[in-house]
Amino acid sequence: MKRILFIVLFLICVAGGWLLFANRLDYNKIVLVLPSSNRASSPYFYKKDGDFFLANDLKLGFEKLGYEVEYRFREDYDDLRLKNAGNVIYFKGYYNFEKLPIDDKKGRKTILYVYYLEGLHPKILGEVDAVASASKRFIEEYVLGNGYKGQYIPQYTNKERFKDANSEIGKQFEVLFVGSDHTGKGRKSVDYALMANANLSVFGKFWDKSLGRDVLKGSYIDNDELYKYYGNAKIVLNDHRKDMAYWGFVSNRIYDVSASGGFVFTDYVKEIEVEYGDSIVMYKNKEEFKEKLEYYLEHEDERKTLARKAQKITLEKFTNEVAAKKFVEIFKNIKK
Repeated sequence: MKRILFIVLFLICVAGGWLLFANRLDYNKIVLVLPSSNRASSPYFYKKDGDFFLANDLKLGFEKLGYEVEYRFREDYDDLRLKNAGNVIYFKGYYNFEKLPIDDKKGRKTILYVYYLEGLHPKILGEVDAVASASKRFIEEYVLGNGYKGQYIPQYTNKERFKDANSEIGKQFEVLFVGSDHTGKGRKSVDYALMANANLSVFGKFWDKSLGRDVLKGSYIDNDELYKYYGNAKIVLNDHRKDMAYWGFVSNRIYDVSASGGFVFTDYVKEIEVEYGDSIVMYKNKEEFKEKLEYYLEHEDERKTLARKAQKITLEKFTNEVAAKKFVEIFKNIKK
């Protein structure tokens, strides 16, 4: 009888130990919670959504450091099923949420990555262990200024995907813009290019009602093919929303185009000037836009010199591998 009782107690202890082990958080696992959708019918379907590509590049950066990474999409918000993942990053992109999904797992480390402010509810800053943001000003004034933990992590590119492109017919546009018109109110760089009578080509969503077929060349470019367009265009346009410029959120298009060896022409943002000096050409108004656009279209050697200078800076400072290391540093500094 004692022998049987011993065996039963032993099995109970083993089972309990197994359950504890199975439920133990694994800090080598990271879940990325995205604003992208996993529904093909959604305009934010992950296979065609910039938020996903940003996250996917970060995933590759983490994997090079030895981490296991999974995704969760907006449809999963009510039931994330994080299992035993020890680390979670919530991406605050083009999606409004008033509170973070409920997570009753003690010890899990959480980061909110803010690179889009519209729809951000301030209280969720206190629902995570730390806030990372692509805006240094937002971190210093709003996050740290209100007593939250935070760190500046700029957006980034993937140098293995955005790389030097060979010359390809069909991708050699004179003035190129790749991006969507989410608001339906147009984009500054596109408006200025039309005013300047530029030979403009646009690829992106939600332009159907405002641009003719002579300008709108398609709604989507496969992300793995994008570097070929950036590298073959004479000038690639970029712009920032007013809130992005105010807070210093640098568009990731700056990093992607420059990594591809392309010449990017953007509206003025102080943070770009600080990091890139004169290697990224900027404009402050439509008159300056027209003047500089015409000048650099005519001066190919100067375009190439500046593009190479910007590319060097990007590949040294703004890659997914650099960003992944910064996120890992935050996780390691969170004490649970």
